[in-house]
Amino acid sequence: MKGVDWAAHEDPSAMQNATLSPIRLLQRSFEMVGPIYGPLLILASPGFIIPIVAELIPLAGGILNLAYGLIGAPILEGAAFWLVDQHLKQRTPPLGNSLDRAVSRAVPLVFGSILLVLIVLLGMLLLVLPGIYWGIRLAFTLCAIVLEDKGATEGLGYSWNLVRGRWWGVFWAFLAVALISLIFGIAILISFFVGGILGDTLGAAVVVNAAATAVAPIRDIYTVLLFRSLQQLQAQAA
Repeated sequence: MKGVDWAAHEDPSAMQNATLSPIRLLQRSFEMVGPIYGPLLILASPGFIIPIVAELIPLAGGILNLAYGLIGAPILEGAAFWLVDQHLKQRTPPLGNSLDRAVSRAVPLVFGSILLVLIVLLGMLLLVLPGIYWGIRLAFTLCAIVLEDKGATEGLGYSWNLVRGRWWGVFWAFLAVALISLIFGIAILISFFVGGILGDTLGAAVVVNAAATAVAPIRDIYTVLLFRSLQQLQAQAA
């Protein structure tokens, strides 16, 4: 398994660093983010710009937003994961190389993302809980596709097997980073309202999107660290 090879050959101390602890993962994410924050922010920036365009120009913006969600977002997310993983291996590539890698995996990234969304939506229609469960089991589909050269359905299966037996640990890990992102966004939004800077829905949307974009690099690093930790734990159990 390629994940085992990575753990054994890319980082001799990797097995000792495997963790599902949100605190340790966040600490390592903040330690890593400095040199790659700028490139990751660039990759996340369309997620800030396009929703604002959709607010200003509803019809054209809505089409652009849909196209970005279906096609652009999975590719840029794949580029972000690749950049983080290379930095983790001390091989930080130029931004263009990360984009080239993601574009070369564009078809499985896009179809894998669409399948993931459809599966989670189906689960949400089945009284919500199945959607949450399936979402966690399949959360690493894009990581598997771009970092392990899996196809769309292979990526879904890889993520499903990777999380097996550790669902609650992954759930709490993702919940922690989601809560931190939410708190960060709310704090910024409140500060702008208190300062009297915002007075309309568009202004609030701008701040919320800006906050989400600002923390996106941390989430990308956190996700890759969690993915690699699960691989390392799986290798230990093998």
